[in-house]
Amino acid sequence: MNYELIRYLDEYIKQKRYRLINSVLLYKNNELILERYYNKFNELSRNNIKSIWKSILSICIGICLDMGYIKSFDEPISNYLTEFSENIHPYHKLITIQHLLTMSSGIYWNGGIHYHCPMMEQIRRSKNPIKELADTSIANMPGTKFVYKEFDVILLSALINRATKMSCYDFCKKHLYDPLDIKSDEWAKLKDGTDYNVNNSILESKSDLSAKDLSKLGYMLLKNDGNIVNKKYILQATSPLVGANNYGYLFWILNDGFAGLGYGGQELRILPDKNIVYVIQATATSQNKAYGDVFEELLKLI
Repeated sequence: MNYELIRYLDEYIKQKRYRLINSVLLYKNNELILERYYNKFNELSRNNIKSIWKSILSICIGICLDMGYIKSFDEPISNYLTEFSENIHPYHKLITIQHLLTMSSGIYWNGGIHYHCPMMEQIRRSKNPIKELADTSIANMPGTKFVYKEFDVILLSALINRATKMSCYDFCKKHLYDPLDIKSDEWAKLKDGTDYNVNNSILESKSDLSAKDLSKLGYMLLKNDGNIVNKKYILQATSPLVGANNYGYLFWILNDGFAGLGYGGQELRILPDKNIVYVIQATATSQNKAYGDVFEELLKLI
């Protein structure tokens, strides 16, 4: 453990008045060099990961491909989500699994502000949310425009459910969490049973992981040894897309690596060339906060 680094972190967080930060972990060369908790958190405390959940879904869809539950990312989602095969809109049969992974389905989205998203509230209230999404307007031809939105990941969760005949959570637990000895409660569900964990549901988000468990995911991605998911898929998922050069398959692309990022300052960063895994967790409030500067400061000292 690098105690000089810990002292520097404590002073920096105090100076910046980052009172909502709960956990910071930093691994370099397979060694834990920094582990720090605040606000009565400890190594067993779980923090909601928010949209890091999207990156976990990306890993799950890679496992689905490995196991033959889906044949190709070029498959239309209507092969699994029959609501999109009813000719409600001519573009529906053009939407592929890859379009969901790359946030380019073309489905209209208005995210609202500060946890108030009328479109998402409508989906949460619906008894048939996938049918509701199929009735939503199409704003762009699928595959032509990146728009960060919750609808695409909800559809991806539903697709995993239908392809595997398991809830998305159960599939993730069996094939990702259990092999890595990760503990998690069941995820929140829409009224039809579709798992979800989105930024606009502060009370219902249940995807809580400890910082240590998040780091296990990070280390798995860093090693990329093919034991959990195909090596080629992880390389593809964490590479920049044409037209969205800072986004991959539900991963954010950094100058020197990639990350899962969540509302309120949740971060799982992987820097393969530097052999670094970094986790920061914080309490989310209605006003989004980010703490990317904390990592940049620590990076100067290692």
